[in-house]
Amino acid sequence: MAEPSKHTSRLFLLDRKSGQKFLIDTGSEICVIPPSPTMNKSPQSNFSLFAANNTKIPAYGMVRKELNLGLRRPFIWTFIIADVSSPIIGADFFKALQPFNRP
Repeated sequence: MAEPSKHTSRLFLLDRKSGQKFLIDTGSEICVIPPSPTMNKSPQSNFSLFAANNTKIPAYGMVRKELNLGLRRPFIWTFIIADVSSPIIGADFFKALQPFNRP
């Protein structure tokens, strides 16, 4: 019997400015970042997030970050602060890049 692989098929990009690894998830509609350890997690924001399995994810607000992903220029983007295990770059980020993808 084959052993389960420890290899995952997840793609991460490193923000060279902060050293954070961002999960690339085009199935996520928005970009999300976990709260910092020193952040006061209350009050929660006026909106709710839900995982693919319909589990509610607590959200705490928004933050703008400048990312250096090694893509020739920095990107300033708004992230939702929420209880996630890893920062996520979602489809909204890539949709905004479409004008730059022209031949």
